[in-house]
Order: sequence, then structure tokens, then C-alpha cells
Amino acid sequence: MDFETTFIAQVITVIGFAVGLSIVVASGRYPRHIRGSLRAYSYGKFLLGSAFLIAGFRGGQAPELLIPLANGIGLAGLSMNYTSVRHLQNRPVWPFVPAAVGAAVGLSCLLLLFAGGGIAWVRALVSFATSAVLLVIAFEVLVRYQGRGIPHYVTGLLCASLAVVYLVRMSAGMAQEDAPTTYMLDDRVERATFLLSLLGTVIGAINYVLMASDEFNRELAKLAHTDGLTGALNRRRLFEMGEVEFRRARRYGRELTVLVLDIDRFKSINDHAGHPFGDRVIRAVADCCTGQIRHEDALGRIGGEEFAILLPETGAEAGRMLAERLRGAIERQLAQLGAEAGVTVTCSIGGVSLTREHSEFSDLMAQSDTALYDAKHAGRNQVRFFPEAAHPVPLPA
Repeated sequence: MDFETTFIAQVITVIGFAVGLSIVVASGRYPRHIRGSLRAYSYGKFLLGSAFLIAGFRGGQAPELLIPLANGIGLAGLSMNYTSVRHLQNRPVWPFVPAAVGAAVGLSCLLLLFAGGGIAWVRALVSFATSAVLLVIAFEVLVRYQGRGIPHYVTGLLCASLAVVYLVRMSAGMAQEDAPTTYMLDDRVERATFLLSLLGTVIGAINYVLMASDEFNRELAKLAHTDGLTGALNRRRLFEMGEVEFRRARRYGRELTVLVLDIDRFKSINDHAGHPFGDRVIRAVADCCTGQIRHEDALGRIGGEEFAILLPETGAEAGRMLAERLRGAIERQLAQLGAEAGVTVTCSIGGVSLTREHSEFSDLMAQSDTALYDAKHAGRNQVRFFPEAAHPVPLPA
């Protein structure tokens, strides 16, 4: 069965509006960056549907103006897909990019028509611009997207394939004779391009929803595993990772060190400067620790002002050096913050390294706690490692 391009354009219009409406209605339930991505994608579908609607019904209605308008709106709508992908990654978004792309393409089409270029050259120009935008989206999804899955690869390959289709359309537009601007072109290349665009619209929408769903699930996992105040791992997730690292270290004879860090006299900080300032101190300590440890290490908040750090592949001597570096960094970097409220921000750190005597991860945590109490008993702002800790009576915070 052979369809006319006008009919295919009308179908794309209906699908574009339906997809856009469905997604924009469902977007309200999602976190901010995912909601922004969904809405950008739906607005793009509205623009794309409007472009095909104008293109399909331009007969006898000032085509020299409607052709640039349709192509400009269509490219702006396609560029919204790029915006939606960046929203989905929670990366910086330049809201003027779709409008700039659409305006540039529309103005170029208008100038080309008034210069006598003809509809064939307009088709070639628009095909080239469409291919460029599709390749940029494919690069964003296939190369720059973090945590790619099957929907991302399908979307990227789909964009790259459609870019090739539009390059073929561009070549056909440059090779063919000029045609009247009153109605849409209806040759085999145009029909094939529109049918593949229709298929891409449907498949692309499905894959985009799957991409948004993956991002939402990742956000839920992050909320389940991290502390809301600091962004560090919560106690449950840190202990889960600790058990995994403990078993791996025991099985393969690898080194493992655990540090427990406590902010000195934190109750006094809260009493003197207030709880909001205390929260600032906790966040600053977490940020300082994150800046000092490796990517493969893990920082978790296990109590109000208490943190634990897992150091895989780290022995006692390297663990002591890192602990001392952390202690000194917190003392230096948080000095200005403490001066704002007239308090001193320091920390005490206790640590322990894995030995054959340890049978459970909880043994490491208990002994690092013992070392921490020894550091506080020694005057605070100290680093102590088990087994030299002396099992003192715990001091008040």
C-alpha cells in the first residue's frame, strides 16, 4: 500500500499531539529534572505536530511563508529532544537553543525561496539541518549519557539511522528538478522519509519514556541509599557495602580499613549556634571528606554527627595517613565556617584495618568505635587506630 506524503504528515501530526499531551499530563508526578525533561519532550512533539500540520495544509495559502514557518517550527521541536535529554541527566540546559535553531532554519528557508532557490533546495537544506540535530542527540545519548541502558542505545541508534535517511533525502533534493511550492513533494524518497519519521516518532517516544523511567528508578535508589542532608550513604547502605567489601577482602586476602569520624563537641555547636548552623557543619564535613577520599572509597553518615568511611585495598599505614589528612583538612577548611559562629570545628577519628581475627564486618565497626572513643579521651582532634585503643569510658559529645 502506497500513502501520500500529505496523509503521512497528518498521521504524524495526530501522533505528535497525542504523545505530547500524554507525556505532559504524566510529568507532574516526577522529580524536578525528570519533570522538566518530560515537558521539554512533550513541547517538542507539539511543535513537530504543528509543523507537519502546516506543511500538510499549505496549498494555496502563501507557501513562501508557510514553508519556512513549518520547517522552522519542526526543527525547533526536534531540538527540544536535545533539551529533554540534557534535562534528564540534570545537566545545564540552554532554553534558547531550540528557538535559535528553528529561527535560523526558518529564516534560511525564507531567504532561499525569495532568492529563487526552489523547493528542492529547501528540502536539501532542511534535511541537512535535521541530520545535524539528530546526530547531536545521538552523540548526547550514546556517548555523554551516564548510566546508559538498552533504551538509550536504541534511541541513539534510531537517531543516527534517521540522520542517514535525511542525508539521503538531502542528496535526492539536490539532484531532482524543481517542483511547485503549493503542495508537498510526493516522490518515493519523500514518502519513505516520512514513513520512517513516523516510525521513529512512535519508537522514539516509547524509548524516551523508558529512559525517563530508568532515571526515575535511579533517583528512587539514590533516595533509598543516601542521607538527605549530606548526600553521603545512609547507615543501612554503608553497612550493606561494608559486608560486601568485608567478604571480598577475606576471600581474596585483600586489605580493608574502616574509619569512624565524629565531630568534636557537636552538641555545644548546636547549643551555641543553633541547629541550622549545625546542619551546615555536618554538610561541610561530608563535603570535605568526599574531596579527600578516592572514587572507590565509600562515605556514609551513620549517626547525627558521625560518619564512617570504607577504604578497600587500604592497609593500616595508608589508612592512618588518610585519617590524619582528613583530620587536618577539616580543621583547616572549616575554620572560617566555625569563625562565623565563634566555634571551633574539629573531628576525632578512629580506625581499624582487617586482620585474620576479624570474623564479621561488625567487628571492624566496633573496634573503630573503640579507637574513636580513645581519640576523644586523648583530647579530641586526634586520630587513633585499634588495637592501641585503650577501651576508655565514652566521653559526652
